Amino acid sequence: MRYQVVLAVINQHSGSTVCARYAIAMAASSSAELVLYSAHAEGTPETVLRHSEQHIDHLFSVAFGLGIAVRRISETGMLARLLPKRAAAEGAQLVYYPLLPDERYGAALQQQTVHHLLNRVPCDLSIMRIMHMGKLHPHHILVPLGRTIRDGEQRVRFLAALAKSFHAQITLFHRPDRGQNDVRQAVEQVRAGLARHQLQVVERSGSGSISKAIALDAISHHSDLIVVGASERSALRRLFFGNPAGDLLQTPPCNTILFRAALP
Repeated sequence: MRYQVVLAVINQHSGSTVCARYAIAMAASSSAELVLYSAHAEGTPETVLRHSEQHIDHLFSVAFGLGIAVRRISETGMLARLLPKRAAAEGAQLVYYPLLPDERYGAALQQQTVHHLLNRVPCDLSIMRIMHMGKLHPHHILVPLGRTIRDGEQRVRFLAALAKSFHAQITLFHRPDRGQNDVRQAVEQVRAGLARHQLQVVERSGSGSISKAIALDAISHHSDLIVVGASERSALRRLFFGNPAGDLLQTPPCNTILFRAALP
């Protein structure tokens, strides 16, 4: 099953245009409809609104020039409240959301916009941390895997669409530990799924703390995009054992996507 409607969130920050270019590439390769979406609270300064509109103008022109069926929607109100409803109303199967510069996934109080969206956006959600504005076309995608992948089918669909959008190579990365058999099973599950999409993958492993091992591998092998899954640890487990995805997403070595499959 391919994505038919992709929604990209646009704001006043230039990073949102990079995130949207990923959405444009995926819409083009999947022959999907693209929705460029912005929402600003009442009383937002005119300069902020103008920057957002300028970004949407440019992105609309790019998408239209590529022959993509594209629409633009702007609303007034809180993004955390409006976006889940808009995604459902437009029938989106995938939403691209760019993290704000001061926004942190995995923050202790879990009250930032990203956390509300993780709990409320009904479809697949791709949350991006933009580190390099010029990296619009990733060629080497690093995909860290843990012992358990509960969203295996959805993640494979997303990874396959992403890789085909950019003709990119996927590397599956894991850290050997006492649950080695579980890790091998997870890796083989994703490998087999990608093979069904005619995608061959590379496999590597690394040692040390999870987030540091991922960052070191990305740097040493020149990865230009990392795709991690949303943490499946409970709040209590994150308190005692940390949140590797959150640590990585805060200051990654390259552009990074946090993928969360559609809500059940």
